[in-house]
Order: sequence, then C-alpha cells, then structure tokens
Amino acid sequence: MKMCSRDLTRPPREYYKMLLIVGSIFVALLGVTEAQKEGESCEIKSNRGICLEASKCMDLPYIMSQLGLKRKDISRCGFTTYEEIICCPTLPVPTSTIKTRSDDRPAVRACNEINDKLQPLLTPHILDGTPVELGEYPHMAAIGLMNTDDEVEYNCGGTLISNRFVLTAAHCLVTRQIPVTVRMGVVNFNNPEEMKSVVEVKIKKVHIHPDYTSATVYNDVGLLELEEEVAYTLNVFPTCLYTEPSDPPPNAQLYVAGWGVINRQTREKSNILLKARQVIVDNVRCNESFVDNGLTRRNRQGIIASQMCAHDPGLTKDACQGDSGGPLTLVVDEALNKYSVVGVISAGFSCGSATPGLYTRVSAFLDYIESVVWPS
Repeated sequence: MKMCSRDLTRPPREYYKMLLIVGSIFVALLGVTEAQKEGESCEIKSNRGICLEASKCMDLPYIMSQLGLKRKDISRCGFTTYEEIICCPTLPVPTSTIKTRSDDRPAVRACNEINDKLQPLLTPHILDGTPVELGEYPHMAAIGLMNTDDEVEYNCGGTLISNRFVLTAAHCLVTRQIPVTVRMGVVNFNNPEEMKSVVEVKIKKVHIHPDYTSATVYNDVGLLELEEEVAYTLNVFPTCLYTEPSDPPPNAQLYVAGWGVINRQTREKSNILLKARQVIVDNVRCNESFVDNGLTRRNRQGIIASQMCAHDPGLTKDACQGDSGGPLTLVVDEALNKYSVVGVISAGFSCGSATPGLYTRVSAFLDYIESVVWPS
C-alpha cells in the first residue's frame, strides 16, 4: 500500500496522568467484583460492558448519563500496577437495528449477530496516522500462497465474514501460487509479541465465482473456506457485508487496508497493516478515466454496476500489489469497531495514479456469497 509517511508522536506523559486522575474520580466509590482481566466482558445493572483500565474508558460520563448509571454502579474488575480496571459500560445497539426478521436475507441476519457482539476498541486510534492498531480491524486477513519453492508468501488480503469463511478476490485464487493458509489476529508481522498470538488456519476449499475468468476483471470475487472454525477474540472478529446496491453517501468514511507494496521502485511490501482513506468515484467518471488511459483490454464492457471505483484525491494513498482481495471498509461506528465491507480490491493502474482503483461491489454478489457461506 503506497502511502505518505509522517512522524507520529505520543501525547505527553501529563496527558496520561490527567486521564488517570479523571478515571480515579469515577472509581472512587466503586464496588468490587470477582477479579477479571482487561478485555473480558462484564455487566452493569443488566448493561453489557468490558473490563478496561479507567483511563481507557472514554466518554464514561456521557455513557453513564445515557444508561442512567451512577458512580456507585460502576464496578471494579481488578487492578494493574498503577490503575484500577473498571467495568466500562457500552451503549447497546438500538433494538431497531438488531431485530432479526424471518424475511431478512442471510447477510443481514449475520450482520445483526455480529453487531450484537461488538466490543469497543481497547486502545485509541493513531490520530492522523496510517498504521492500523491491533484490534482495530479484527476482520482483516492475510492470505498465504505457496510459491514454486514451497514457501508461503502473503500476497493477498481478505475479510473474515463468518467463523469459517474469508471473502477475497477471485484473481488471488487462480495464480500459479496455491492458497494454503489464512493469517489473522496480528497487524505487525515483525512484532514477536503479536506473533505469539497469531491465528493461522489452513484453507479447506477455494470458492471462485462461476462467471470469473482471468481474461477480464468482472466477477472478481471468491471465498476461502477454512478447515476449522476460528474462535472470536478482540483481535479476530468478522465484519458485516454492505447490502445497499448504491454507493455509500459522499461523506462516508472509507478505508482500504493491506500489507501490500509500499515502494513502487523496490517492490518492498509492508510488514505492518496500513490503511488509507478513499473517496468514491462514480462509475461514469471512473470509466472515462480508464478509457482516457487506454485501460480497456480487460474491461471491454466498461465499468459496470457490479464494480465500483475509489481513490485518494491527493493521489498518494492507494491500494497496491499485495493488497488485492482486501476490503474497502465503511466505518459505521468507529468507537464500537463497527464496519461494513463495501468493496473487494480488484484491479488498478499503477498505485496512487490519476486512474481510480477498481473494486468488486460486494452488494452485487450477495446471492453468490450467501449461497456459499449461509446456504441454509
């Protein structure tokens, strides 16, 4: 993924001291429950919560006011060396959004189940930065492909959409390299501590859209069926499929993410998961761009309704080689890690060029995805 670099500085120590003081105010009169670890689920007066250090329980006064809680209602989970771990309450998803009807399509029912189990991110996002925090995109997967030297290379991305299936691009699955494994639960492949908890699952079966052919960029969607169900954690969790046939609204927050190429000259890939903000380009303008640049050999029908385009207006942040198959993600509720995968990285001309990146539109392939992932 080609992105501009910038220096990211941590807030001064006084900032954390301030958070600790604020957190201490709210836990001064707390009750004590059986000791629990940070990240575990907890309950406050029939409301769901998560055990967090007090300084990490953002917007606590607001959440308490919304739930009608008092300071005495917030219980302790335990202690760290320097700080209490409290049961940080979470606002429930509105009932109207999680109610499942018998006539809801499988993708909608699956999304409702996902949203009902979401937990807030434990650590703040890096402001204005492009590295992805551990646990920020728990749906991201790296696809390991076996090369001719019997070595596994992580050359494509994917999205966990259930405990058994990863969504990706068909063109990642028809190369000389054989898809053999899926890696999840980490963002930095060079971090030994993260890699101790890496989740790697072998691939049982490859599903390629029946109308896909490598001669074109149409129907570029596929699914990886895993040998075993993955256990959900804060760092491994599926995301929803975007079901609206139209583009997200113009003000939507959309990000592309991957471990792909970061240097077009050296072809160096990133060992850290990176994200980049993208803006939708309507299909008419996108098609004109492809035609103007003579990029019509593999899309002779033009950019069609089952595809979509996006780019960085600054032409510096973009998906690149090695990012294929990864998601174009819509941010629904960042605080709750609530996302929806809108597109699958399909093709593009160079990286960060004036020609928008081409994506497979997820909503156009719901029937196919559901027939494989949720057949009953």
